[in-house]
Amino acid sequence: MKTKTIYLEYWEEFKSFGIPKKEIEELKEQGIVADIRFRKELYENKNTDRPTVGFLLGQDKGDNGEEYYTIGLTYAQAALSTGAEIKFLDYESSYQQMKGCDGVILPGGAFDNPEDFFIDGKDMGGKEGKRFFAYKAAITEAHRNHKPMLGICAGAQMIGALLGNMKMYRSLDKEVSKKTVHKPKAETDVRIHGLKLIKGTPIFDIMGLDANEDKIMINSRHNQAMVHPALQDYVEGRPLVKMDMYAVSDADGIPEIWGNEAAGILCVQGHPEDLAAMGNKKMQRLYNYIAKKAAAYKRAHTKTPLKLINLRKKCKII
Repeated sequence: MKTKTIYLEYWEEFKSFGIPKKEIEELKEQGIVADIRFRKELYENKNTDRPTVGFLLGQDKGDNGEEYYTIGLTYAQAALSTGAEIKFLDYESSYQQMKGCDGVILPGGAFDNPEDFFIDGKDMGGKEGKRFFAYKAAITEAHRNHKPMLGICAGAQMIGALLGNMKMYRSLDKEVSKKTVHKPKAETDVRIHGLKLIKGTPIFDIMGLDANEDKIMINSRHNQAMVHPALQDYVEGRPLVKMDMYAVSDADGIPEIWGNEAAGILCVQGHPEDLAAMGNKKMQRLYNYIAKKAAAYKRAHTKTPLKLINLRKKCKII
């Protein structure tokens, strides 16, 4: 597999780091997989032995109609603050790009999901595109190789549906008595709402919470979500990975945080990167979690050189 390293640049038009999609597509036509990175000067942690965490890029379209792969500033800050090396995934080669990663972050985004993801049983004519299959490919590679995953918003939904056999509401506005504003009218509105924490779950250790805390605040911007936990009990079929509920919205019981500690999976329906960018350390720890799990994965899968193994055998005390 031929690869070429390319670097994201800052685009004022989108207030994001990104790269034109045509550059990636041209490489793909040449049989080359893009190795997409941040420039080295953006990293505060200069440790070269850090784990590599994949991050699936979003997309934007310029005023001239040109399409770009992008990562927003709050996502970029949260990812860089983990101390991990970030390797970006595009929609052309996400499965191959994941092979060089020790874990993956799957962010939010808007795209069509398969109709069977939804609990309403309707067929609304949705058609999955490249972006959906890029998420699916990254999740599939990570699952097959037992790599840790962090899902944010749509990324959390994808992990829940594909691996956890969790069903979704198509529209919270239409299917749930509205008690919580899950999606503010403006994308830039960092409106927060309460989450009820489920005692005894890993979220307390992950976020550094006191065992007596029963509520935290988070922000979100979604109109689709996983159905209430009680409804999940009636979903047919067995999950590939059992998902444990860590927190639900305190006003309407919508699933907000879930995962599987043994599998290194954490799913967050909200957008902790926005609050982390404002200095919220508890929210940043949700991102740090994936870096810690990826570091453990890397240690477990790093082969000891044969010469060192033989030397250890010779030095063994009998």
